[in-house]
Amino acid sequence: MPSDMPDAPLIRRMLPPLQLVSLACLVLAAVGVLVSEPLWSPGQLQVAVVYAGMAPVIAVAWWMRARAGTARRRAILSAAVAIGLIPVAVSGSVGFTIPVLVLGVALLVVDVGRSAGAVAAAAVVITGTVLHGIGETGWLAGLLNSVPIAILLGFGIALGELFRAYHQAHHRDLRAIAERDEALDRLESALARLRRTAEIEKELLLADERARSARDLHDGLGHRLTLISMSLEFAGRARQNGPEAAWAEVAGADATAREALAEMRTWVRALSPVRDPDATGVAALEAIAESFRGTGLEVDVDAEGEEPELGQDASLLLYRAAQEGLTNALRHSRASRVRISVGIEGQDVVMRMINDIAPSLGHGVPVGAATAGFGLRGLAARAEALGGGVTAAREGDRFVLCVRIDRGRAAGFADGMAARSEEAAR
Repeated sequence: MPSDMPDAPLIRRMLPPLQLVSLACLVLAAVGVLVSEPLWSPGQLQVAVVYAGMAPVIAVAWWMRARAGTARRRAILSAAVAIGLIPVAVSGSVGFTIPVLVLGVALLVVDVGRSAGAVAAAAVVITGTVLHGIGETGWLAGLLNSVPIAILLGFGIALGELFRAYHQAHHRDLRAIAERDEALDRLESALARLRRTAEIEKELLLADERARSARDLHDGLGHRLTLISMSLEFAGRARQNGPEAAWAEVAGADATAREALAEMRTWVRALSPVRDPDATGVAALEAIAESFRGTGLEVDVDAEGEEPELGQDASLLLYRAAQEGLTNALRHSRASRVRISVGIEGQDVVMRMINDIAPSLGHGVPVGAATAGFGLRGLAARAEALGGGVTAAREGDRFVLCVRIDRGRAAGFADGMAARSEEAAR
């Protein structure tokens, strides 16, 4: 046998009825010998004893084989049955003994191998021929009697080969299923690690953005606080000699303080964490947009047409692009409205972020492609890794950030593997 695994299901279902029928035929053969003419001759009694005596022995051996836990034990039991069938084959005549002979050789082939079945068949034929040759019937009669037995045992070998091939195919399938399940377990573990890595990377990106924005906030707020301090100091010195100038400085300090407070609230709101850390795709963009709406910025997020399937890498890239774009819209464009759209264009997944530019900035935001800073360079590198790219430019009175990702890579290698594994499991 190829392994210590039990018989394949089809063999387990077929064997018991075949074994019962073959044993019943062996018992009928014994009865037939006893009732045949001449009645109760010594030869008849000997054949009947062989048939009737081997029936329970074979039955016990087959019962034990069905419950044997190893291939070695099954092989020993099947070999013992084959040896016990030799006297059955050479005693009497071929008839009701055919089923038990064929099945015994077939199980020997299944449990030991084709060579063992051939050896058993040859032993039966040779023994029968020799016994007839040295007996009263003669060599010719022995040879003529052995030919049909050899043919029948050949059928037994063929049946055993069929059982054995099915058994091997069944256990190859079981091994393949076990290997597939093991591979799926490893893949699920790898996916879990990828998701944890993506979450950590997302948090690191957020931390980097918060630190960078905090430095900008510190510089802007520090400058305004310095102006407020200087204005109040001047007003304190001039309040006696020039009260109007002093009050003008106080008014300027008040306006500067209001600007500083508004800017601080804007940046604190922009730096607040996304409310749903588990969100991906358009849902993640909506979550980060919500965190910016408290600044007074009007943000619209929508999917154009069919919402694209996004893996961890693609989702993280769009999330990062939305954060960078919204931050820059507040910082550089002083925008009041931003529209974020995600859709499929040809073979690409495309995210566009369009924001207006405050009229007071004038030419403060140059027309044409924007100078790539740290944030845009990082986005471009991530997009190129996914077969796409990033463009950012002023177009008239609006600023457009566009991120393209190859649609085939957007779903992500790991997510694609998981989908194929689930389909294979079904």
